[in-house]
Amino acid sequence: MTMHEMWQGADPSGEPVWHVLTADKTSTLCGVEKPEQPSRQEPTDKHCFACMKAFQAAMV
Repeated sequence: MTMHEMWQGADPSGEPVWHVLTADKTSTLCGVEKPEQPSRQEPTDKHCFACMKAFQAAMV
């Protein structure tokens, strides 16, 4: 079983959300590129719906 790492980024509206990173950790399951430098985000408990949907599909 592969471990997936979470990364806090933003959704299309700019709201902070947690994304699921790809295995190479350069982008997310929904296609957002992860910048090299960490971004300063407000704390959140929201998750990217597209990432979670892709993650769940991969687990089936």
